[in-house]
Amino acid sequence: MAASRLGRLDRVAVGVGSFALSGFFPVAPATFASALAAGALWLVYPLGSWVAYAAVVAIVLGVGVWACGRMERLYGHDPSAAVIDEVCGMAITLAGAPIDIATLLFGFLFFRFFDVVKVAPGRRIERLPGGWGVMMDDVVAGLYAFAALRLLLWAWPEPRLHVAHVVALGAAAIVLAVFRKPLMRRYGKPRTRIGAIGNREA
Repeated sequence: MAASRLGRLDRVAVGVGSFALSGFFPVAPATFASALAAGALWLVYPLGSWVAYAAVVAIVLGVGVWACGRMERLYGHDPSAAVIDEVCGMAITLAGAPIDIATLLFGFLFFRFFDVVKVAPGRRIERLPGGWGVMMDDVVAGLYAFAALRLLLWAWPEPRLHVAHVVALGAAAIVLAVFRKPLMRRYGKPRTRIGAIGNREA
C-alpha cells in the first residue's frame, strides 16, 4: 500500500514515530534522528525543572509507544523508520544537564553507544510487545547515557571542546565510515522505505 493511501491516524503515527520523517533518512536514520533530537532539545532545554523534564520524557514515551506500535503494523517488527525512541532516549540523557555544544555532543555519543551495544537489560526489554519494545530499550540506553554524562560532568564540571577533541572525534568518524558496512550488518536494521508498506493489519 502506498504512503498516500494511509489512513489519517496511520499518517499521524508515521509522522510522529519517524520524528517528522527523519527516520526515512537514507543513511543511519537512528543516528540522524538522535542528532536532530539533540538540536531540538537545545531549544526545549534547559527547562529548569525536573517536573518539566519528566513531563517531556513521559509525553514522548506515551506518544512513541502508540506511534511505534502502529508503525509495526505497517512496516513490520521494529522498523528502522521508527526513531521517536531515539528522541526519548536523548531527552532522558540530557535531562538536567547544562546545555551547550560539549554536553550535547557527549550526551549524543554516550546515548548512541549504549543504544547500539544494548547493555542489559536493553536486549531483553527490546522483546516487549508492540511499541513498548521499540521504546523501552532506548529508555534503558538513555538512563545509562544519563549516568555516564553525569559522571563526566562530575569529573569535568565545565567540559570544553579543544582542537585535540575535534581531531579525535573526526578520526573516530572516519573509522566508523570505513567500517560502516560490517557495523550495519551486525547492529543495523533493514532500512524502511516510505512507500514500501507491508505486514499491515486490518
